[in-house]
Amino acid sequence: MKMRCLRNIGVAILSFLMISSLGYAAADREVRLNELEQQMRQVGTETPIGTYGANTATARPDVDGRGWFVTFDLLFWKARVGGTEYAYTDQDRLASLPIKGRKKSMEFDWDWGLRAGLGYNFDYDGWDFRAQYTWWDTDGSDTVRAGLNSSIIPLRGSSDITKAPTANQSAGDFIFCTGAKSMYDLDYQAVDVELGRDYYVSSTVSLRPFWGLKSAWIDQEQKTRYTGGDSTINQGIHLLGLQGNTVHVKESCNFWGLGPRTGMNSRWYMGNDLSIFGNVSGALLFGYFDVDHKERYSAVEDARIRLHANRHAFSPVVNLQVGMRYDTYLHHDQHHLGVGVGVEVEYWWRQNQMLKIDNFNELKYERYSEDVAFYGVTFDIKWDF
Repeated sequence: MKMRCLRNIGVAILSFLMISSLGYAAADREVRLNELEQQMRQVGTETPIGTYGANTATARPDVDGRGWFVTFDLLFWKARVGGTEYAYTDQDRLASLPIKGRKKSMEFDWDWGLRAGLGYNFDYDGWDFRAQYTWWDTDGSDTVRAGLNSSIIPLRGSSDITKAPTANQSAGDFIFCTGAKSMYDLDYQAVDVELGRDYYVSSTVSLRPFWGLKSAWIDQEQKTRYTGGDSTINQGIHLLGLQGNTVHVKESCNFWGLGPRTGMNSRWYMGNDLSIFGNVSGALLFGYFDVDHKERYSAVEDARIRLHANRHAFSPVVNLQVGMRYDTYLHHDQHHLGVGVGVEVEYWWRQNQMLKIDNFNELKYERYSEDVAFYGVTFDIKWDF
């Protein structure tokens, strides 16, 4: 009787242990399934059209802040502008054939500029929004003087500017001089707004595609002055030198435009908080060109030319950047600081729309339609907080 009772108790204990182990196993299985589902949600996502795919990890800085960030870039750039030729030299005092010389055009200085921006990191799928303002101004000048038994051939303006409007003045085409000086001023401003997402495509490479809008103001002005040269007659043709007078040519091309902008930023992580970046972007702006052309001859009050050639047109631009960055976290991961240095190039097609004067039987002109480029070194700082 006692043995039967002990056997029943043992069976009951064994049954309880088996049931408990099964319960614990089921609970553990449930926990593991929940963890697996959570991990799957982290690496996979459902698209807006109902399909499933991989969920890329965000590559933007992860700080315990408010989501804002500011950027500041210091620009050290130089300009290249097509269509700035203002004269060429000729190894003949009367500018007659054969002609052998060298053209003269603008050489610009290296100048400083700045770019400042403000952005915000959204919680939605790792998106970010930023707006930035760029300012840069540069100028250049060049001077040429004729040597012994040589002359300067002007390339800006009209040769008719020296033809006298009154009968008591000697008439002649202005085709040579002994001195020329040209000055160029270029002012560039731009506002960019963009929406993008920075994400990893591998453990050491991240991409940030973006799209947005670009607005730009590009003001160009070239002033040229011609002086010197004796008035003479060559083969029965009156060639008018300027002697003590001057011919002044002032040209300007002011542009404002707005259009869509898109691009891709890339980062290649090397370890120790260092990375290499390569960025490319492009925009197509539709804008307004305000073009003026003015000439005057100092010897005759009415010897003046003034033309307006305003127009609307598209202006494409591309921007390229490559360099190196260093990133670190501050104040218990509440702030992120990144600094970088790189080479930057910005190329504008057909941006110089100044007028090129041609003299036949009457005054005619055509547009230069030349390109403008900025290039140099850019130092940048980004602070997330």
